Amino acid sequence: MKKIKNNISRYFVGIATSLTILLGSCDTTELDLTVSPNTLSPESADPNFILNQMQIDLNKIFEGVRDEATSVMRLDNMFDTYQSNIENTTFNSFAPPSDDNVWQRGYRINGNRLLLESLAEADPDLVQIKSIAGLITAYTFATFVDIFGDVPFSEANDPAILNPSSDDQVAIYDEMFLLIDASISGLVGQTSRITTDLYYGGDLTKWITFGNTLKLKMYNQISNIDATRARTGINSLIAGGDLMETVADDFQFSYTTDTAPAESRHTYFTENYLAGGGSIYMSNSLMRTLRDSNDPRLRYYFYRQSLTEPTGDDLPCNIDPNECYIGGFYWGRVHAFSQGIPADGLARTIYGVYPGGGSFDNDNNTPGTLNPGLNGAGINPILLSSYAKFIQAEAAITLGTTGDARTLLEEGVRNHIAKVMAFGAADAQAAFAPSTADVDSFVNNVLSDYDAAATDEDRQTIILEQYYISNYGNGIDAYNFYRRTGLPELQDPIDASPFPRSFIIASDEVNVNPNIDFNQLTDQVFWDNNPANFID
Repeated sequence: MKKIKNNISRYFVGIATSLTILLGSCDTTELDLTVSPNTLSPESADPNFILNQMQIDLNKIFEGVRDEATSVMRLDNMFDTYQSNIENTTFNSFAPPSDDNVWQRGYRINGNRLLLESLAEADPDLVQIKSIAGLITAYTFATFVDIFGDVPFSEANDPAILNPSSDDQVAIYDEMFLLIDASISGLVGQTSRITTDLYYGGDLTKWITFGNTLKLKMYNQISNIDATRARTGINSLIAGGDLMETVADDFQFSYTTDTAPAESRHTYFTENYLAGGGSIYMSNSLMRTLRDSNDPRLRYYFYRQSLTEPTGDDLPCNIDPNECYIGGFYWGRVHAFSQGIPADGLARTIYGVYPGGGSFDNDNNTPGTLNPGLNGAGINPILLSSYAKFIQAEAAITLGTTGDARTLLEEGVRNHIAKVMAFGAADAQAAFAPSTADVDSFVNNVLSDYDAAATDEDRQTIILEQYYISNYGNGIDAYNFYRRTGLPELQDPIDASPFPRSFIIASDEVNVNPNIDFNQLTDQVFWDNNPANFID
């Protein structure tokens, strides 16, 4: 029997580790349907286990997309060209699910949502689980549209359709708006019966707030092509008064220090604080931006393992030493720099305490392997209240929505700085932690620049610069608004073109499904109506 085609991955439902259903055909066999007698039936599955798997899959999807978007957006270093980083194999899905198996996990999420909806028809008590599953699916497929464009949805996870066709991305976005509304409606007035809520600890009201804020993000995303709808939608959400307001509302995945029975520490930590030290380089342009503006988040974002000036032997930078080193012991790489990598894993600058749970930079002059900081108890900042403030501030400028853009900008900056500083508070020594005066000075400088801005585009740029800096550890939102606006103007322009206006659908999927075509890096998603090559 030949191996089952990869498109069958869209038809299996993974329920924790206890239930797997594979529906599909084999190329040369008399069996049209093969179901393991050792698996459970859907009716036997615990809905809480299903939801738990969906929560885990959502975080893994976020990580997979984040890693690519973060490098593209110079929030950490990208080695070599865009083409070499975003390939048709980047999101391959034929192997069992792994941390970057974005495609397969996304369709497992959708399959689990459909299963929960079916189970809820017979058990009204499952409406809240079904509703949270709907919000997880909405985030997933809005993200799929944002990075891929057209993808299968309406025919996906239907066992009668082995090769589902892609839906129009506009239609998928519309469907996600409806799914969010239905999910919010299903949560109103409910009492939590969820045994494991990895994001909000069973607080259903916060899931509702998350759903509204996800809509806010999506409305702003379509503002270039339908300003009226975006303006009306955002104003309605603001009037409703249930958007993320404080860090207590933040939608984030929290890691622990556990290593057994499975590795549960943040990947930024495991890739930089264990044997060998740093596995990637930090972004010179981002480090320079924070350092030169006296940003209070600098020592939280970046940990300098060495306070010894590197020598020529340490740096493969024959033309411009700033390609590898910006001074002050900040040791990274310029965007797309691809020269050889020396044995500097224990000397280069690495991720700090936020968001990966590493170390605060107290001028330690110690490799991360000897100074584990929070020991990996970091977070993935998927959708934050500070982001909601920046989105509303931008919309007030570009769409004329309700709210004062300057006030919202200040709230967003202060919100995020406070989150970062509280995150690393236990690790920061008083001599190096920013004071209240330091924070006020930085915020006042941002506001002074805003007040001096001559045009709405200049004011929008300042808002998006702060959103960009706050997107550290995320990268996805920055990738979206950069394609939508071309702002902020990124440092280190390079000839690594073409800039990816979308990511490429997994080759394992396209090769076996005749109804999906390869997309190209230059293909633009529906809300990106800007000229070709307007960003680099």
